[in-house]
Amino acid sequence: MNHDETNALEVITDGINNLPTPIESSLLKAIGQLLGGVVAIPAAWLKRPAQAIDDVTLARSTVSAIVAKGVAENALKDPAIIQAATEIYLPTVLRKAKNRAQIARRTVEHTAEQAKSADPAQSTPPDDDWMNQFMRFAEDASSEQLQDLFSRILSGQLVRPGSFSLATLRIVSELDKSIADDFSLVWNKSVGTSVDYSDEFRLGEWFSRWQRLTEAGLMAPTAIHQHLPPFTPVFNGKAVWGPMAAGDVYLMVYFSQHCQVNWPHIEFTRVGRQIGSLLAEPDYRTNIRRAGQNFVGKRGVEKVELHSVGRPVESIV
Repeated sequence: MNHDETNALEVITDGINNLPTPIESSLLKAIGQLLGGVVAIPAAWLKRPAQAIDDVTLARSTVSAIVAKGVAENALKDPAIIQAATEIYLPTVLRKAKNRAQIARRTVEHTAEQAKSADPAQSTPPDDDWMNQFMRFAEDASSEQLQDLFSRILSGQLVRPGSFSLATLRIVSELDKSIADDFSLVWNKSVGTSVDYSDEFRLGEWFSRWQRLTEAGLMAPTAIHQHLPPFTPVFNGKAVWGPMAAGDVYLMVYFSQHCQVNWPHIEFTRVGRQIGSLLAEPDYRTNIRRAGQNFVGKRGVEKVELHSVGRPVESIV
């Protein structure tokens, strides 16, 4: 190993600082599995995430020549060593090893961040079936965007076991940019686990987005309706209904006995919700306020309020 190559596990895990022991243990085991036999890697892989494979062409050619010479002359006595060198420096395996190294590096960074708000006692390493599937998909993730998604998935699975299913791994691996962009736009309208079935989703561009996301397995194919609970007067002869809540924001609808309103909405699938958890949190306050405006003025609806923890109650008119 020369100064241009370094121990993969040591350098990547060098970013671990003061992690709780259960999380650190789970992280080290997962990173060790992810890196597999890649012990020595070009340091440039870790310094430049978008480094092209051509940057290590000379190194690959040099090692390939040594390997060929070793095979021809039977100079290398340990077959395991020459096989490892061959696998690491062959073009396809080189690309996959590099992808795994980048994802490992990003996983350390995201785990350190997620650990701040996690219960360390819950952390466990992913089971072998999950990890094997993860590695199979992750090693083909060549774009920075996809590498970041996979690293967030692994980090979330370590810190909060069960957060991501095998189906989510598969769908993320198949996401193209257009579907990812569609999902990001629709997720920004989320009111929790669904979006309000407003007029914009009934035709045109947003309807088409919904249909594409349905085909990708990220949204339900049909809208559903949430109905009022049984009438139980609790406030000045009016009943209260909370149709939606997300984060620290929730909506309260006060209604009379003969009110018949309902809330139509489109749900994200389990996979959609899991992928959404990797993205920036939507502006739930704005989204829920907009959805709540659809109840204002409806027969039997007496009052609509927007509640947020630590903020004054807002009457929606």
